[in-house]
Amino acid sequence: MTDRPHVLYPELARLGHELEVPEGALLWKEGDPGDSVMLLLDGELEVVNEAAQGEEVLLRIVQPGGVVGEMAAGGAPRSASIRARTYCRVMRVPSSDFRALLRARPDILEDMYWTQVERVRSLTRQVTRTHQRAITDPLTRLYNFGFFRERLGLELERARETGDPVALVMFDIDHFKHYNDQNGHQEGNVVLTRVAELVREIGRRGDVIARYGGEEFVALLYGAARDEAAHFASIVREKVEQERFPGGERQPGGRVTISGGVAAFPEDAGEEEPLIKAADANLYRAKQGGRNRVVSDPA
Repeated sequence: MTDRPHVLYPELARLGHELEVPEGALLWKEGDPGDSVMLLLDGELEVVNEAAQGEEVLLRIVQPGGVVGEMAAGGAPRSASIRARTYCRVMRVPSSDFRALLRARPDILEDMYWTQVERVRSLTRQVTRTHQRAITDPLTRLYNFGFFRERLGLELERARETGDPVALVMFDIDHFKHYNDQNGHQEGNVVLTRVAELVREIGRRGDVIARYGGEEFVALLYGAARDEAAHFASIVREKVEQERFPGGERQPGGRVTISGGVAAFPEDAGEEEPLIKAADANLYRAKQGGRNRVVSDPA
């Protein structure tokens, strides 16, 4: 995110004194007291935060005419670090002089307020996109394995408190390696994407549908008992069987199919890992029983 370039507040430039800042130098660190405001005259500044494990996150780039440090000008700790992205010339204005200017010029205060609103909106969009990428499988657009495991733990904890049922359904595309060998990985990706769409379309609002890995998918159905989960899995199986995938006629049985295994909490297991294993065991039984079927009864 780069701040819009603009010539800001000539009044501010008359209040401070000019400094030269070499490339890479810090004007201040996150947490430092807000004793001054900087008006950038030339060059570029970086606004950065420290994230987990000491990693830096670039929040925005400041262009000439931009102001930094205004939010902490009352003496509050700095919310971010400021570093010279290039050689810079800045005008340093003491916080007391800056506050006096704002009291005399509320129009400047209003303009700065709307600038901050624009920044917050932009950062919110960036955070939303970044979070979505972090929890989403890039091919199928379903949730990824990591997010599924996190939600499974949370939902089972909630179910223990409320007594609600929870069901897991695991799916596996039958003879998927054969399909890839016959039709190529590009067409295989088409199958994965379309199967993912079908599972999501049939699922309820709020269900956690994830790509478990490879050609396997998993559905976390909060509040669903075994029979409801089995019904959901059967509809998915039927829809996949009815879909006409390119090259599907070269599959064993003449079409692309899917198998499913169902497990119910708390009947089959009371913890995350055993519940996953119970669903996987029923999926294995479905595959061993001839594929293109759903197994939901306990072993």
